[in-house]
Amino acid sequence: MNKQKLTKVFIIDDNFEAVKLLRNMLEQDYSVEVVGTAGDAETGFAKIVNTEPDLIFLDVELPTMSGLEFCTMIRSELKPEAKVIFYTGYDKYMLEAIRREAFDYLLKPLSKQELSQIMTRYYENKLKGIPQVVNSENHLPLILVVNALNEHLTLRLAECAFFRYNQERKVWEVVCMNGENYMLRHRTTSDIILNYSTDFVQIHKRYIVNINNIKKIQDATCILNEPLDDNRELKISKNFKQELLSAFYSM
Repeated sequence: MNKQKLTKVFIIDDNFEAVKLLRNMLEQDYSVEVVGTAGDAETGFAKIVNTEPDLIFLDVELPTMSGLEFCTMIRSELKPEAKVIFYTGYDKYMLEAIRREAFDYLLKPLSKQELSQIMTRYYENKLKGIPQVVNSENHLPLILVVNALNEHLTLRLAECAFFRYNQERKVWEVVCMNGENYMLRHRTTSDIILNYSTDFVQIHKRYIVNINNIKKIQDATCILNEPLDDNRELKISKNFKQELLSAFYSM
């Protein structure tokens, strides 16, 4: 299992309390590293060039230069994939922010819900640009997942015990042989999971199992290999039983 590096964040705002609040929320709830902060554009420019952040939270009304002007000035110095999010108490600048190619617009006072929506959209956007990862050992794809902290991880197929649809969160999640549990992308469907490998077989509308990790089929339940052999939640639906038996006996 491999973890991707933390997302580097830079904050420019002349309101110290606003910077502190945003920084605490980002570091507490998301897999980010705040690599720097600044209270004005001039100071921020040099620091951003030096730290090369992935994500910049930028206030609009700054001393000496507006955030809008700064966004245009700094654009050529940023990595192509870097994103700018305007973080301000006024919605009147929203149209101009769009024209400056801002990724999003976050209004003060900051709410966890709005920050969560923006960060989720950022990670979804980032995942679109990541090519399918291939395991050079057996030429099978590695599964890219997002855990509760919005960290990106890659899992080998053998690590995946089964997939479960979380009805409360409305997302698919993967349960690994070591007992770890990770959420998949919100747009992940059962078809997307099944397309990763023919070793993944659907046994119920809520469950997809890695056929290689099934120890036995007992009545209408899949019993997994150790250490998950005590798990009894993998019930087999009649609609999927024949397909499962065919895959299991062809191993």
